[in-house]
Amino acid sequence: MTAASFVPLILAAIVWLGFWRVNRVKRWFTIGEVIFWDVIVLILIQLVWLRWF
Repeated sequence: MTAASFVPLILAAIVWLGFWRVNRVKRWFTIGEVIFWDVIVLILIQLVWLRWF
């Protein structure tokens, strides 16, 4: 396992942090919804990552 394999996970963590910060101010979503949307983004990132590499 190389360091490049952690890039999608790190990107998903950054997206989750962004969702969490926006949601902390706006209160649009529950924590479960934030996690749900982050999983959707992680899947999309993984698909793009697998297509390119």
